[in-house]
Amino acid sequence: MIKELNQACEKLNHTLGVSVKLPNPEKKTLKAAAVCNLIVGAGLAAAGIAFSSKFCTVLGGVSVISSVVLRKESRRDHE
Repeated sequence: MIKELNQACEKLNHTLGVSVKLPNPEKKTLKAAAVCNLIVGAGLAAAGIAFSSKFCTVLGGVSVISSVVLRKESRRDHE
């Protein structure tokens, strides 16, 4: 997904005549980001439940989902 997004942005950059270099994260970087998102998401979800905050609970859930997506992306992109 990251490669496809970078390719689409490169085409857009070429069309617009701008030069923007997008990062291409390594497998290790994606895994580290997935772990961080999981820890933060679990903490936010727990805090949201403990303090009856729907916002924290939803934000924690989104962070956990992001962690899962990053983990799958790290496996798919670098197999």
